Amino acid sequence: MLGITVNKERCMDMVKNSIGIVTALNPYIGYKTSTKVAKEALETNRSVYDIVLEKGLMTQEKLDEALDPKNMLKPM
Repeated sequence: MLGITVNKERCMDMVKNSIGIVTALNPYIGYKTSTKVAKEALETNRSVYDIVLEKGLMTQEKLDEALDPKNMLKPM
């Protein structure tokens, strides 16, 4: 072992702030809405995660579940 440890909180922050996560939300909020959220995130330099919550598109619990890396690897 090289003494490397995972910082789970930092990794999740990186996921939440990635514009690419919008594709994982397509099954939940639809392609058109995902596209609008992505565009707003890019234009305002805000996270997809925060915008989805702010607009009430998903609950935080459902959003966290959708963005859980383990769940993103499973078929819908």
